[in-house]
Amino acid sequence: MGVMSRRVLPACGNLCFFCPSLRARSRHPVKRYKKMLAEIFPRNQEAEANDRKIGKLCEYASRNPLRIPKITEYLEQKCYKELRNGNIGSVKVVLCIYKKLLSSCKEQMPLFSCSLLSVVRTLLEQTRDEEVQILGCNTLVDFISLQ
Repeated sequence: MGVMSRRVLPACGNLCFFCPSLRARSRHPVKRYKKMLAEIFPRNQEAEANDRKIGKLCEYASRNPLRIPKITEYLEQKCYKELRNGNIGSVKVVLCIYKKLLSSCKEQMPLFSCSLLSVVRTLLEQTRDEEVQILGCNTLVDFISLQ
């Protein structure tokens, strides 16, 4: 189901105990949604979010609704962390993902509405930055209009 994080056999061809390729952690598969989420966020804060990868994530979420709570839990924690660090660019990416989820996963909205409203509440109440509050208001308006 998942993608292997590293090759199982080392490049040298020998099977030694100390080889990092044979550690237990290197053989763990990476969940597809975690890989997609990691690829969405840009490396530098000035870059824009990748809309194509956000679309892929939303398509994956609509096909696998049982993964939506895990995806939104990750997004919620990422948003809180980036707010604490002052990275507004990543907060914008999180809200962009939520907006795409709202439009593409209308049937599964009960699975992520609580998480979205918690993020919006935090943006409106606990931040002093007007730009972030405006983003929270716009996201709340989008959520209400799609109800």
